[in-house]
Order: sequence, then structure tokens, then C-alpha cells
Amino acid sequence: MIEKRIVALAILACSMIITIPITGCTATEPNSAPTRTAPSAVQATSFYSPVLGIDWNYDVYLPRGYDAKSERTYPVLYMLHGLYGNHRNLLERFNSQQMLDGAMNRSGTEAIVVFVDGFNSFYVDSEHGMQMETAIMDDLIPFIQKTYRVSPDRAAHAIGGISMGGYGAARLALKHSDQFGAAIMVSPSVWQRLPEDNAIFKSQHAFSDGDTSWSWDVYDRLSPAAYLNQHAQDIAFYVATTADDGTVPVADVDVFVDAARTAGADVTYRRDTGDNHNWAYWTKTMPGAYAWVLDRFEN
Repeated sequence: MIEKRIVALAILACSMIITIPITGCTATEPNSAPTRTAPSAVQATSFYSPVLGIDWNYDVYLPRGYDAKSERTYPVLYMLHGLYGNHRNLLERFNSQQMLDGAMNRSGTEAIVVFVDGFNSFYVDSEHGMQMETAIMDDLIPFIQKTYRVSPDRAAHAIGGISMGGYGAARLALKHSDQFGAAIMVSPSVWQRLPEDNAIFKSQHAFSDGDTSWSWDVYDRLSPAAYLNQHAQDIAFYVATTADDGTVPVADVDVFVDAARTAGADVTYRRDTGDNHNWAYWTKTMPGAYAWVLDRFEN
């Protein structure tokens, strides 16, 4: 009888120990699995743009651990592709997701990055073509701010691009300096003039005046340089190009950088050699550009 009571007490003791968090009698499972942070993600999607009258494609990079239901907000970077490209270029021709992951891991700053489809618009409101500037400012940016956890702080908003996209980033950042604090310009198409036989000059219509496909009067009126004296001091620029660029002469980029600095802009200028206006150069250059803008966000 005594032995049975001892066994019963032992069983009861073990039962009690199992139901309270102390050790003894039997092994217990951890209360919860270790917290795991979701990796970054790139989503290809679209929304309807009333200005353009189309379902407009874009891609969005969401940093690791992004939670649409959280209260946390993130800086945002809008990236613009070059001529003859689309919103997928900077993800497929080089791996922007991998570059951004690395830059964010090193800096500790995380951001949302939106890859915009700008067609061949030069990101302007063409007098005889697409109203791309208005679409970006009135349709895309409000949609992104409503849809994702974007910081409302102007200093946490940046825009960047390569080639045509570098031109567009400079112009939009300067003209809409109330929206952006920084701009990335990689091999930016800030021409002073193009030769009369240049294929771009003959085939594009963003700067058409109705009589010619490319009017230098229209180009000059819409040029980023036209806004430097009013807003340059409000924007930080990262400019990168190579002295061997055969599409946008480095001398033209030098002119823009000198004018921006004279107007009071904060300009970081990377002037390389031995490369051309191509994906090999941009693949080497973009990690540094991404790191720079994350550092701007951090500050």
C-alpha cells in the first residue's frame, strides 16, 4: 500500500513539473520556434494609371522582414531604366535584388525600391506623346505611398536611374524637390548636343515640337539643368560615369556636375575609365550607388 502511494506521488510530482516551467522528470519542448526573418522579395505587379490610361507595370523590392500589417515605415527609392528598356531591366540585366540585399545587410538600413516602367519617355510630359512626369507624380507615387509602408519624410524619398533614367531622376528630383531628397545618376543622358546623324536624335519623340522628332529647344526647356538654380541646394546627387562612354560624352556629364555644384548641390561624383555605356559598367557601378543612397537615408 505504501509503495503504491509512493508511485502515485511520484507520478503526480512529474505531472506538476510538466505543467510548470521547471526541469525534472521528463524533457519538454521549447515554448516556440526561433524567430525567422522573411527574406527580401521582388513583386511584379501593376496598377491602373488614369493619366496614361493603361494598367501600368512596376516591380517592387520589399526588404527582409517587411510586414504590411506592422507600424514600421521604410524609405523608398524609385529606379528608372534606360532607353529601349523596361521595369524589369535593372532586375534581369543585373541582380538588383542581390545588390540591395548586400547593401542593406552592410548598412543596417532597409528600404522599399520601386522599379518603374518609363517606356522611351525620358520621364517627361511630352508635348506630342506620353505624360510620364504627371503619371509618376500624380498616379504612381501616391499609389505606392498608399499601398506600401512608405515613410512620409521627404528625406527618406529618393529617385535614381541609368542613362535615360539618370536624366529622368535628375530632372524629377530637381523639379519636385518637395518630394525627393536624393538622386542617383548613372551614365546620365545629360547631353549638351548630339550629332545630327545620331540614331537617338532621329528616332525618339519625347522632345518633339510637332515638326521634328527631336527639338533642341524643347530638350533645353525640359533639361534638368533648367531647375538647378532654384532647387539644387535641396538635393544630394550621386553621379557615376566613365571617361570612355561612347554614348554620353563625359564632358557633358562634367558640365552638369560643375553646374550642380556651383548651384549649391551636394554632389558625389565617380568618374571612371576603361568602360563604356553598357551593362558591364552598370553592373560594377550600381552596388556603390545603392550603398550611397542607403547612407543618405540613414542620415
